[in-house]
Amino acid sequence: MHLQKTQKARSELQPGIRTLSLRERSLLLLADGSRSILEFRPMFGGEGEKIVLDLVRRGYLEPIKPRATLRLA
Repeated sequence: MHLQKTQKARSELQPGIRTLSLRERSLLLLADGSRSILEFRPMFGGEGEKIVLDLVRRGYLEPIKPRATLRLA
């Protein structure tokens, strides 16, 4: 499952009030749709996947919906 930022995450990354920890913000920056949840697992001493799942639960990250592929005959 690949993850992308939600609008809530983009707002958090704007200058101003910070509500997330440095670790959480770092993972938000890395969630650009190109990384799967498994790639976050080893980060922060093996806590990366747990943090990412919490960010998903709290509405900062969301799975990328698979795109329909067009097949040409």
